[in-house]
Amino acid sequence: MNARIPARHGRSTIQRSKLQRRRGVIVVLTGFCLCAMFAFVALSVDTGRIVLTETKMQNAVDAAALAAAQEITAAVYAAGQGQGSANIDANSIAVNAARTMAAQVAAANGVYIDSDADVQFGKRGFDAATGTWPIQWNTSPYNVVQVVARRTNADTTAPDGQLPLAFGWAVGRSQVPVQTSATAFVEARDLVVVIDVSASMNDDSSLRSPLGTAEAEMLLDNMWDALVDADPKWPGTTDSKFPAGGFGAINSYEGTYISSNDTNAIRYYLGLTQNDGYSRRFPFPQAGRYSSGAPKNKPSNATSDNLWNGYINHVKNLGGSYHKKYGYRTLMDYMQERRYDPSQSEDLWRTPHYPFHANRNGTSLFLSFLEELDFGDEVGWVAYGQWAEQQLTYYDGEVDIDISADPITSDYATIDTMQRRHQAGEYVGWTAMGDGILKARELLVGAAGDPSDDGYARYGARPTMLVMTDGQTNQKPYGWSLPGDFDWSEWTDYDGDGNANYWTNDSKKQYAFWEATEAIKLGITIHTLAVGQGADRDLMEAIAYASGGIYIDVPGGATVADLEEQLLEAFSNIASKVPPAKLVFELSATP
Repeated sequence: MNARIPARHGRSTIQRSKLQRRRGVIVVLTGFCLCAMFAFVALSVDTGRIVLTETKMQNAVDAAALAAAQEITAAVYAAGQGQGSANIDANSIAVNAARTMAAQVAAANGVYIDSDADVQFGKRGFDAATGTWPIQWNTSPYNVVQVVARRTNADTTAPDGQLPLAFGWAVGRSQVPVQTSATAFVEARDLVVVIDVSASMNDDSSLRSPLGTAEAEMLLDNMWDALVDADPKWPGTTDSKFPAGGFGAINSYEGTYISSNDTNAIRYYLGLTQNDGYSRRFPFPQAGRYSSGAPKNKPSNATSDNLWNGYINHVKNLGGSYHKKYGYRTLMDYMQERRYDPSQSEDLWRTPHYPFHANRNGTSLFLSFLEELDFGDEVGWVAYGQWAEQQLTYYDGEVDIDISADPITSDYATIDTMQRRHQAGEYVGWTAMGDGILKARELLVGAAGDPSDDGYARYGARPTMLVMTDGQTNQKPYGWSLPGDFDWSEWTDYDGDGNANYWTNDSKKQYAFWEATEAIKLGITIHTLAVGQGADRDLMEAIAYASGGIYIDVPGGATVADLEEQLLEAFSNIASKVPPAKLVFELSATP
């Protein structure tokens, strides 16, 4: 008897056929998936190679652009040392050197560039209407460099050939073009020049000059000659204040010796009591200025007599070889020593008194260099004596200047006119360097605590100060003291050993340095000049070090010509010390 096996214990022919077909589909799907996976792997490998290549090329052009721009800054600095024109467009060596340097740096990073086709130059300037810094390509003077690295040549064997793809056949493309670029620029500066106008700025040209009697005599003679040549007139008249023939018996450089001690008698012997009609024939030549700046009229007879008496008493009390000698030299000495303020001597600015005149000439050279350079720098200035003043307006009866709407300006000629019409001893005779730095900081970035005042520095320009002095700062605000947590080593650790290399217990010097650190915290670079034997070199060096600026020692010399040469060199040095090149990350235009 045969047993019957139930159908559920076996597979039918139909079921076996379906299973076989399903297995065939899986094999096909697996094949497709493997192909797709391989394509994705190939794409990721080639994409990684493209990204690595772009990164390498970008790093190379970044370095090349910065190196090329540094060739421009080097050419500017060389010009500041008297080795060529400040207008570097005329110096083809600078541009050629920039192209060569870009190619060399790119090659050192394993990237090829064509120095002629792939290095472009332009000018970055400020657009006041939009507050931006657009770049004009192929426009001089050049302060921008763009370097392009290209791998766009269809010939993959060429130095600039397209990047071959390792698995290009998998995506139907055997090579791809790659291109990167970088732009570096020389940053424009907003410069505030902080000028010492204290009374010591005429010491070199006084009879007590540290340069000696012979040098002082030459300088005093030059001062008299400058006043005679300028020939200023009394307001509303044609009468010369400084006639070439002098004033009675005051008619020579060395002077007339009068032994008397009687002031009135000496004035009579000198011929200073003579009249033309009802007025003194020889009025005292300086009446001063009103608070408005306008010069005063010719003094009355009584006022003139009193002014001459002051001069006579000064000469009577002089020691040395000019004791009781009444002449041009002692008159110039009196004006510098006793009547240096513009409210007393309105025309002293016309004279070459030193070291002020050397500083004045240095500032003129500084401004001339910036104008020739034409890199978009703007300039303002602060003068300090016993206090400091931002120089926004100037009126003296001859010129009427108001730059209060734009006190940091590219109008270098106006700034030069203003600074040349000042004199040593303005704002009394003391030295408030700290207040000068404070006023310069406020001019650049605004007064602290006043949200309505954000200063006049342009966004995108480097705020910079140039501070000079010939002496020791000796003023501070009443009641000010250095904060107890002030850490000198944070600012003056020159050798990196954790200890301050400069510190002082002098509260006036502390104030000047503290004001400098407050400016530095706001991103201001400070360059310093110490002029002459009496300048505070240690303080000036410390301020420059703390800010990353440059410190220049102008020691002077045996003659004022030595000092002037050193100062001109110093101002050129600072004018040509443009900021290091920076990369532009957003361009408003491309070549």
